[in-house]
Amino acid sequence: MTEKLTTAALCKLNLISQEEVAAAVETYLSNSMAPPFVFREGYRLDLGKAVRRHPGANDFVNRGNTGPLMKRPFILAAILEARPLRE
Repeated sequence: MTEKLTTAALCKLNLISQEEVAAAVETYLSNSMAPPFVFREGYRLDLGKAVRRHPGANDFVNRGNTGPLMKRPFILAAILEARPLRE
């Protein structure tokens, strides 16, 4: 398989858990400049880059008047649609 799968696809294959995705969202919320997030199966994802590349998330997260509860679903969408790299 030469195509890199999305985080959502890796979740469906049980290579990344929902708990790990939730932890990645919390990591981004606590530090948008965090180093790449490493999932247990060796996949890594630059969370900041995932959010920047997702048009809806990037626009919404960078609004100054939105709190973490409103940002969370956009960050989640960006992470699920991103394509982590395998170490």
